[in-house]
Amino acid sequence: MDKRINENHEIELSSVELKEIEPTREIGYIVEVSGNGVKAMCDLNTLREMSQLDSGDSEFSPGQIGTILKIKVSKGFLFVTVRDIVALQEKGEMLNKVEMKLDFLGHGIRAPYTETGMIFDRGVTDFPIPGQAVYPVTANDVEGIFGDNDSNHFHLGHVYPQYITPASINIDALLGKHFSILGSTGTGKSCTVALLIRRIVERLPHAHIIMLDPHNEYETAFSDCAEHFDINNLRLPYWMMNFEEHVEMFIGAYQSKDRMIEIDVLRRCLFAARVDNNEHLSPEQITVDTPIPYKLSYVTAFLDNEMGKLDNPETLTPYLRLKNKVDELRRDTRFGFMFSGMLVNDTLNSIIGSLLRFPVDNKPVSTIDLSGVPSEIVNVVVSVISRTVFDFAVWSRGNDARPILVVCEEAHRYVPTDNTTIFNSTRKAIERIAKEGRKYGVSMGLVSQRPADVSESALSQCGTIFAMRLNNERDQKFVAHVMPEGAEGSLNSLSSLQNREALAVGEGVEAPVRLLVDNLEPEHLPSSGSPSYSVDWQLGLEDENFVNTTIERWRRTGQ
Repeated sequence: MDKRINENHEIELSSVELKEIEPTREIGYIVEVSGNGVKAMCDLNTLREMSQLDSGDSEFSPGQIGTILKIKVSKGFLFVTVRDIVALQEKGEMLNKVEMKLDFLGHGIRAPYTETGMIFDRGVTDFPIPGQAVYPVTANDVEGIFGDNDSNHFHLGHVYPQYITPASINIDALLGKHFSILGSTGTGKSCTVALLIRRIVERLPHAHIIMLDPHNEYETAFSDCAEHFDINNLRLPYWMMNFEEHVEMFIGAYQSKDRMIEIDVLRRCLFAARVDNNEHLSPEQITVDTPIPYKLSYVTAFLDNEMGKLDNPETLTPYLRLKNKVDELRRDTRFGFMFSGMLVNDTLNSIIGSLLRFPVDNKPVSTIDLSGVPSEIVNVVVSVISRTVFDFAVWSRGNDARPILVVCEEAHRYVPTDNTTIFNSTRKAIERIAKEGRKYGVSMGLVSQRPADVSESALSQCGTIFAMRLNNERDQKFVAHVMPEGAEGSLNSLSSLQNREALAVGEGVEAPVRLLVDNLEPEHLPSSGSPSYSVDWQLGLEDENFVNTTIERWRRTGQ
């Protein structure tokens, strides 16, 4: 920008710059004002003419759904977005006028000494009145709304429809009040997740981010900045589980006449095991939830001892069922990362340090591949990880306490709308982070292709929502319901967004914005692309032992 210093050593804008922030060509005028928007009468020929302008022109085409327009008010401009455009007719013939419904976006106050010539703020401080003119916006206007570029912002894409202005995301607002990324399969959701995390890490290299990855999509995406965990190197000892997780693991959700007896026996057994294996705390300081290592052999011995005290053989069933379950978990090699005999030592310090990236050691992200975790216990694994993050944050103190971000892919699997899900501990752990995490520096990112199946209690806590194309009407209605602020006009376009386009609404953006997400470098793409049938089905097998190799890998799962 051209600036000069006057004799009082003040920055002064040139006359050309001052003209740039003034209204240019009038396209219509206000005919009706309400609390959430206005109606404007616009000249059809003007809209047609301006729709032909090249994207490099200073004024943006005003005749598109979602386009931003401005209205001159006393302290600057009131910015609005186009929701509907209706051609007016008389006696069956179309007139040269159209009626536009416009939603309020925010107020831009004149600030000639700033880089963009204004300061933008949400809300309306000065309502227009009928007869006031409507103008198209310029690149400078859009830059003033969305183009922040400081250490607390990163660019995720470019603003619709010209895709010239970078769309800035406020890091503190995004993470401080959680976020969600929602979209049908194939819309670029995984790439958006990968790009968002990479941009955060570029700005904040000492971040602490945990990615719960059900399909192992993100190992390659973060190969240069993440520690990767799968069932071969993940260590999550059974003694880290709290009592509720123990119940789900050892007893399950089935209902029987002996269920309450089993729960009571397990509670007494677990408490005794933790007390017996503790060297530092008094019994009064220990509960069934205290993460103190204990031996599974102690559990078996406790059950045998209790059964020896019983006179009636019919009362043995709860004890035998528990004992058999413990033996089963110890024998099954698929559960080795949780129930291996090598995990009895107190390694909580190294486990938490490794998972939560303390120290970061140039790898601020932990990707946890859940694809190899047996389906019977995957929810308990997610519960243990999520709850451990929250508990650690609650008890961390001092100058080295750091915020932590947990990103949950396929969130509908772990925090479903259905209250009858088998594993309630996972839902409770994630919902607790959603509701209380902000107070303790734990942020949550929920990612799902089926938002209507995600717990509304968790999703409604997300202060920023990135909604990509949603083809299902039920999902569209649900997203509209949980949106943190009104964006009716933009929401109507959810089914027509391109791949990689997203509607960003909430605390993390200055105002609701439709943006085209930037492309990722090929080496940073998640491995979630669709197979190329037209190519793959024309090729023969390169390895004659392909089937045998696959079967061997399958059979050795967990070994």
